Amino acid sequence: MGSLSPAAVLVDNDGHPVEITLDGTVYRLEVISKARRSDGTLINPATEDTLALIKGTDGIKKIVDPLAAGTNEIGKIAQGTRAAAAAGWPVYVVDASGNAVGVILDGAVYRFAINAKVGIGASALVHLDSIDTDTGRGRLKTTLYTPDGDAVAFGSVPPTPDSIRNAFALNGTAGSLLVNGSSTPVVFSYDADSTYDVSLQEIKFVVVANSVTFGSSSFGAAAGPLTNGLLVEIIAGGVTGTIDNLLQNESFVNFASPGGFEWVISSKDMMASTYTIGGGLKLIHGTADKVRITVRDNLSAAGVYLKCFVKGNRLPIS
Repeated sequence: MGSLSPAAVLVDNDGHPVEITLDGTVYRLEVISKARRSDGTLINPATEDTLALIKGTDGIKKIVDPLAAGTNEIGKIAQGTRAAAAAGWPVYVVDASGNAVGVILDGAVYRFAINAKVGIGASALVHLDSIDTDTGRGRLKTTLYTPDGDAVAFGSVPPTPDSIRNAFALNGTAGSLLVNGSSTPVVFSYDADSTYDVSLQEIKFVVVANSVTFGSSSFGAAAGPLTNGLLVEIIAGGVTGTIDNLLQNESFVNFASPGGFEWVISSKDMMASTYTIGGGLKLIHGTADKVRITVRDNLSAAGVYLKCFVKGNRLPIS
């Protein structure tokens, strides 16, 4: 046979090739391995008849068969339902817990009319309430809570005409801290309201003296540091907490919240130090809760003015 002649193939009774003749040379075909089923029978190449036989088997589909109707997922990512108007997939807005609170369709944001709470652990620190459900509007009212569940809020409608409760810490009717408390401590306080709970906002000290200096261990204009200190405490919910113990002028810098310290040099030097609470502590009405300032040294020569001013808001009682 010439080089362009077709090969001669010898087959067995089952039609399987066993020899092939190419260019006058006989080659014997040997089976290296055969795929078999568990019962030992050979697995023939897949044919349309084979596919037809397994078509009804659970979990097996022919390539030409369409996928079943319904929502199909790629891995764990649900594709959702296509928005017909936008010819695309909707974008959902979720809160920190993964709860859907809104949806974006055709470029417009739609708010779900639900309440949502987010917090740390079991404490819901932010409570969102729907104000209205009109089309195209989505206003929410936010109420802040402390980890203990106390509301940190400024009511838009005051419970009384005198809802702001700002006052000096007093000893009786006296507000000046320029007293001698070295032998017997002198206590000044901003007491709880008799009718309303009060959310504390700020505690502010103002010192005026002929000279307020730093780096020389002075307290106001007096020599320092103090032996016992000017003690600042808050009793809230019956629990007493120490805010600070002021010993020298530098203590007022540490006491102040960011942006809450002023030092003005003039004919009379002025130092102001503000500690911001922001409503995080509440004085319970009709109790012994208070902001307490205790003079435990002789501050008579500390300056010409030294007072503590406390700001608070009366809260509605539910």
